[in-house]
Amino acid sequence: MKKVIKIASISLILSLAACGTSSNNDEVSAEALEVLQENVVIADYKVDGMVCAMGCAKTIEDEIGGMNGVTVSNVDFESGKAHFEFDKTQTSEADIKAKIATLADGQYIVGEWSEEEVKETEESENIEESSDETSDLSDKVEVSFSNFEIPNLFTLLVKSL
Repeated sequence: MKKVIKIASISLILSLAACGTSSNNDEVSAEALEVLQENVVIADYKVDGMVCAMGCAKTIEDEIGGMNGVTVSNVDFESGKAHFEFDKTQTSEADIKAKIATLADGQYIVGEWSEEEVKETEESENIEESSDETSDLSDKVEVSFSNFEIPNLFTLLVKSL
């Protein structure tokens, strides 16, 4: 019984000591996140090779977000766009590109982001949608029914009894 009490007291002391040290780490990390506005660089990249939002895009977002100096890390799977904001004194665009290229055994290919590509893609989608709507309208046929009445079910049941 004494051994159980000793083990319980030692584990309680260790857990309290561990809880006390985590608050100090939070203060240090909060200080490290302070970035001067003039040192912030905004970078947008096109990332090819992603196959899903939760696996690929989230992995890139988390890995780059964990780098020193990165304050914003957003990856949009649908558009293939990666948006990062970072402190140029702590990391560089080359470091971010290299990190993305090493993820998933080099599956991801980082390129320059162009807003024109997005506009062209949206315009072609809009043209396809409008042509689909036009073809749907021309395929419609009017159908009319002659007088058709549904008999009163209650009356039928009463008559059958």
